[in-house]
Amino acid sequence: MSDITNVNLLYLRKARGIAPLSRYAVQDDGSVIASVPDEMEVRTFHVVRFDGRGRSQIVETYNVETLRRTEIGASGQSYLGTTDDDLYLFRDSRKSRFLPDRRASYTDVALNASGQRFATAFCDMLASGHALAMGDSNGRLLWTKDIPFPVARIAVDREGQFIAVGGENGDLMILDAARNTRMRHLTEVPIYAVATIGLARTVFAGGGGVGLVDEEGKLLWFAELLGDPLEIAMDLSGHTVAVLLRLDETSGRLVFLSADGLPTWDIDFDESRPTGVSLSANGRFAAISLRDGSLSVYELHFGERVAAADSEQILSEARAAQETGNFVAAVELLRSRLVVVPSDTLVCDALTVALAGLRERDLASAGNAEAVGDFREADSRLAELAALLPIDAEIATLRHDLRVRWNAAARQAGQEAVTEGNGPLAEQHYLEAIEANPLDTSARTLLADARHAAAENALSQARSLIATEEFTEAIEALTEAQQRGASGPDVTSLLRTARIGEALALGVQLYQDRQYAAALFQFKKVLRLDPDNSEALQKISYAQNFLQDTQLNERFTRLE
Repeated sequence: MSDITNVNLLYLRKARGIAPLSRYAVQDDGSVIASVPDEMEVRTFHVVRFDGRGRSQIVETYNVETLRRTEIGASGQSYLGTTDDDLYLFRDSRKSRFLPDRRASYTDVALNASGQRFATAFCDMLASGHALAMGDSNGRLLWTKDIPFPVARIAVDREGQFIAVGGENGDLMILDAARNTRMRHLTEVPIYAVATIGLARTVFAGGGGVGLVDEEGKLLWFAELLGDPLEIAMDLSGHTVAVLLRLDETSGRLVFLSADGLPTWDIDFDESRPTGVSLSANGRFAAISLRDGSLSVYELHFGERVAAADSEQILSEARAAQETGNFVAAVELLRSRLVVVPSDTLVCDALTVALAGLRERDLASAGNAEAVGDFREADSRLAELAALLPIDAEIATLRHDLRVRWNAAARQAGQEAVTEGNGPLAEQHYLEAIEANPLDTSARTLLADARHAAAENALSQARSLIATEEFTEAIEALTEAQQRGASGPDVTSLLRTARIGEALALGVQLYQDRQYAAALFQFKKVLRLDPDNSEALQKISYAQNFLQDTQLNERFTRLE
């Protein structure tokens, strides 16, 4: 277990009005990219690279009104910034506005390490609707997505493949670059900062501390810290977490946490409050910007701290973790100590106590989860205990009995759903029964029956919808039927009929609206599915004539 054993100040530079550091500002060689205002020209800023010895070089110069937040890519060639109601992109000494036709209030913006992709959160001027957008360094909008809660902070991983979104009400979600929601978690406290390395590890700050969740949205640990969190950063592996805290109006603190959520080093800033923090991908360098214009770059040294420390220090850290409810971190710390110092009997005794506390807590949590019908959470708690206490036969027995009850309850719920005629719900419950007991053949048979019934119901709905010419809804019903295993010539024929009807109806609507080119496209789509469709052939002829007349009129207009 390699943790921070020493921290040295690599260099300190001052630049009046320096912008808070971007999340990926510091590089693996200790160099830093920062935005520094020009001392003479108003609204003129320089993108400056400080090398590993603190020597500066101007990379780019740009002009803009005062920005609330600035994000710069590792090359310094792509950067962006927000005001209260504008998002500006800078590239090759050119400035452009993102979403120029939309009036919005920007909440936060995050750039990936290369500067090629970014995400931004914004709301309408009344703050009644919230959305997320993803764009690239050329200013192209890739997509937008409505967010069902007020967004407080966002973060993008280094590769730009995942976006972490933290809400004012404690909502936390991870989206991938294709706009799919991949993880949800509710912290029940406002989120002040987030950072992610992808699905595996996402950290958030809020509620008096820092927490880490995995790809399933499960909270792995929560570390209580003194102060109000401002910013948070992680290295590429997620091994080290850096948290920037505000202590009061004039002071702050930087705290480093290990992969288990244990504080390993802290630095106080008494004369000026910190504004930004960045960790290099390899975890060797950290950079801090202060409100007084200071830029501090630190070199982190790692080693077997657990082996070098004395027993009392390890025991004290373990007790502190247990007092905050982080029994898992305490157990991992004590176990790591025994791996490197197997003769430490005091730590062995402490591990026994910590495991007993963890056992008691997780058994109670499993019982509470089962009491409210959350068998999956109960099983997760027992699985955690089984991994930590492999020789505890009682845990294995308890988990086996829980899964038997879970299987029975899910099967019963599935049968009740079938009786009520709710096929999709029955399918969901039978899948749970199989999750509880993968070898339950009868549950798989019941699942097959439920899927078949749901498919037949969807096919019946599709036929009715086609009869009433509700073709789009019919296609949705047929797609649902196919997802549940329906296939064959009948399904193919129904789907073909629905697609022909949908394209023809849309073409007629566009034709009536005099959108002849778009209508022509739809009528030709009909012919791909039904080459002899007389109505489509007729409408194509009409649309082509009108389209030629329109183009002729436009030519005469230009000649005039």
